[in-house]
Amino acid sequence: MMDYDCKREIVEVCHLLAEKGFAGTYEGNVSCRNGDKVYLTPTTQSKIHASEGKIITVDLDGNPLEGELRPTSETPMHTTVYKVRPDVKAVVHCHPPLATAYAQANRDIVCKAAPEFLILFGEVPCLKYGKPGTTEIIDGIQKYIMDYDVILLGNHGVLAVGQNPEEAYAKIVSLEILLKTVYYRQQMFGDINCDLPEEEVKRLTAIGAPNRGCRSVG
Repeated sequence: MMDYDCKREIVEVCHLLAEKGFAGTYEGNVSCRNGDKVYLTPTTQSKIHASEGKIITVDLDGNPLEGELRPTSETPMHTTVYKVRPDVKAVVHCHPPLATAYAQANRDIVCKAAPEFLILFGEVPCLKYGKPGTTEIIDGIQKYIMDYDVILLGNHGVLAVGQNPEEAYAKIVSLEILLKTVYYRQQMFGDINCDLPEEEVKRLTAIGAPNRGCRSVG
């Protein structure tokens, strides 16, 4: 991938995040790895006004290489993921309302009623709260990032990984749509048990496991 392509894809996802309401003016961050370089969004810049000229370049230790603006304060979160998961080429962090509600409640997302959820995610674990802008926010991420491509950050938001920014973003969109359906079902039908039989849950989870993370989901 060319450097400009990395920047262009980051900008496209930034615009989508803003249009979808997944990132406020100064919220969220997007990065793309190309070899030993990491391209990522600057701090305190509106995603709707993102442009290729504003994208920052750092190395895998977070040291600035190119760009006039300051990189996001959550750069260590991105570089840590790239070090732990060499297969990952993009990271998207944002605050979609329904998924973030689970994060604020410090609840893992488990849904046994939707085949799509079981195949795509298996489950979405939630890390304990860590202070934004510090390395605390990624404490414990190594425990989950090898097996899950989407993770909740306690009291904070969502982190997703992929082969490019659009793929990581698409996983977040899919999760948010599924959670919207769950919310509607609960409002319409209360606590009715819609779970699939446990054997089917295991079968569907196993179908998607090879495509999630570096190892199978247990």
